[in-house]
Amino acid sequence: MYITISGKGSHRIVQLRDDRRVPGTDKRKAVIVKNYGNYEKLLAENPHIIEELKEEAKRLTREKNAESAPITLTVPTKEITSAEDVTSSFRFGHALIQNLWRELKLEKFFERYAGKRDPEELIQSIFYLLARRCTDPGSIYSCYQVQSQYAGHTEQTLDALYGVLDILAESKEDLIEFLSVFFQKKTKRKNGCAYYDVTTHSFESTKWGELRMFGFSKSHKNNEVQVVMGLLIDNNGIPVTYELFPGNTMDQSTLTKSVERLRELYRLEKITVVADRGLNSGTNLGYLCSQDHNFVISYTLKRSTQEFKKLALNPEGWKVTSVNKESGEVLTMEKVVEQTLEYKTEGLALDAPEGAEEGIKKKRGRPKKYQHHTVPVKIHLTWSAKRASKDRGDRQRMLEKLMKKMDKPYQMKAAVKRGVNQFLEMELETENWKISEEKIRESEKYDGYYAIITNNLELSTLEVVEIYRGLWRIEESFRIMKTDLQATPAFVWTDKHIEGHFALCFLALTIMRYLQYKIADHTGAQVSAANLMEALSGPTVITQGTYPSITVTPININQTYLDISKILGMAALRQNMTLTQFRSATKLNLVKNLE
Repeated sequence: MYITISGKGSHRIVQLRDDRRVPGTDKRKAVIVKNYGNYEKLLAENPHIIEELKEEAKRLTREKNAESAPITLTVPTKEITSAEDVTSSFRFGHALIQNLWRELKLEKFFERYAGKRDPEELIQSIFYLLARRCTDPGSIYSCYQVQSQYAGHTEQTLDALYGVLDILAESKEDLIEFLSVFFQKKTKRKNGCAYYDVTTHSFESTKWGELRMFGFSKSHKNNEVQVVMGLLIDNNGIPVTYELFPGNTMDQSTLTKSVERLRELYRLEKITVVADRGLNSGTNLGYLCSQDHNFVISYTLKRSTQEFKKLALNPEGWKVTSVNKESGEVLTMEKVVEQTLEYKTEGLALDAPEGAEEGIKKKRGRPKKYQHHTVPVKIHLTWSAKRASKDRGDRQRMLEKLMKKMDKPYQMKAAVKRGVNQFLEMELETENWKISEEKIRESEKYDGYYAIITNNLELSTLEVVEIYRGLWRIEESFRIMKTDLQATPAFVWTDKHIEGHFALCFLALTIMRYLQYKIADHTGAQVSAANLMEALSGPTVITQGTYPSITVTPININQTYLDISKILGMAALRQNMTLTQFRSATKLNLVKNLE
């Protein structure tokens, strides 16, 4: 590094510069490290300023060279006869999670719930379980056993870790509101649109309780108790809120509570709810309409009325939207059908004028429990050659599997439970199975067709499809929660601990999704959950030498970790570091592990 004076006349500036190599070349360029200010003013204040700054530049150069100089390390070579003789190593990928933890100010949030507990112990326990859930998820007991592997972590008792579940259960509603305020400010969240879906989480048990009940399992684990979770996410894929229901709750009865919570969080008058066909019930659509909300929900053409099927399949009214330029083959089409949705509400009609109840003449007999209403809706139908090909292929593979099982009754019974009976003719009292050609022909009629129903009459088919396409994010969120974060099966048994377990999983999913959002927002790249988990679980440091003269060597770091640390503004890692340098780069204090 060196001191230079740039500019002319009275505008000369004193600068500290450094010559650095241009990456990928042999060229070097001067980089301004620091501007000291106007030359004349500095000289007037201190006639010896230039000499002093030159000495300062020499000192900084020496420090810089010392930092990049090779480290001389004396290491033992004795035989390994006990576990203590093995070179210590620690995981540190959770440094990224800790950075977000501080950005979200979660430490201050959870301090409120310490009560008579030691606040520092509580914060350490909650953060550790969150870090474990995002890096290497497992049961509370397995987390307790491997605490020493995590850099900078102060080990906690098993009771303290289980106590975290109680705190998470108690703070769930406040935590959701706290996170909602943060993401409202820090992300491009569109509060008027939310994606909703329901899934089941099983337990490796048949013991039931208030939440753990037998019910329809989406994972086909019908011999285990389960809970039902309804999840709402925003347009960025970041979770907004969730609700837990007993395991025997049907999908259709979960939506109301979640939407009411969403409206409370953001004080919204109108919400657009996007969901799949499992939520397409008269009760749900009636509730949304009665509350003046909008919905965009897939519509099951195969299960609609015969009248609507004829209307949908009628070639009149279809608009060709794309064709193959070379062959002239139609690739996509669309059609909009206007319908009237009927729904009912309890008590007096919603649109009845004030005082109408007094004006209604009482009639003999039992009063009507429900009022019937109608609302105009549009069903947007689309057809694509690509989807038609996929539908044919899926059906053919299903039929081929059925053919192989026709002479194996025990396999056929299991297959029927999974819904393949749509192509079968059977006698319930016997094991006489036969593939129905009529059912196959009926199924073929709907190849390539898709329908979406909405009460927002202003939306075009393109807009409706684009809104609905975002639903894949919630399906992916459930997959991440179940597979990557291992929310299922749950290894806790009391209702309070069950609630705490899923609050922890929700928080972990939120952290994962926010990391993906940050990466996409800064780089435009989409990083999978698997790659992200690798970035969080892989980074390890090997410590060599005798404390306190320890050399730290980071290993198992992928590019995603480096990209995220840069986005988060973290200091760069070095191939070999001192304990101080490692703490500066990761904010993790390895001394806790080594003392």
